Amino acid sequence: MSYTDDLKPKPLNLKELNSLVSTMPFNHLLGMRVVRIYSDGISMEMEITPPLRNILGTLHGGATASLIDAVIGVSVIQQLGGRAATTVELKVNYLRPAAQGKVRARSKIIKIGKTLAVARAEVHDLHGHLIAMGSATYLLLLSSG
Repeated sequence: MSYTDDLKPKPLNLKELNSLVSTMPFNHLLGMRVVRIYSDGISMEMEITPPLRNILGTLHGGATASLIDAVIGVSVIQQLGGRAATTVELKVNYLRPAAQGKVRARSKIIKIGKTLAVARAEVHDLHGHLIAMGSATYLLLLSSG
């Protein structure tokens, strides 16, 4: 192990991530939870409950966008060992409605630099249909230590 290896943050585990998500009021309100960690991102899921439906009875676009934003943001925080980050850009493409069950988002980190991180995500319904995809840029905040 080299000196620079000692400076690399230790990625958070699944229990630590779900504990962190539960302290994020909006994500907790939407019922998001981390279900899996990958080397290049994470998966989060959310139940399509009545308050998250639009007038057509399908998952509201704002809830879908929030899931994409959260799965990317939490994956960046996970990779950085809990270091805070904030969204500076978010793009979402809606491809298909989802009306019931759970939706699962999978993030893939493209690059984490010194000040910015870029990642993409896909959201699938219970049948594996791609319902939305998006990308985001996050600003990495200074640690408070």
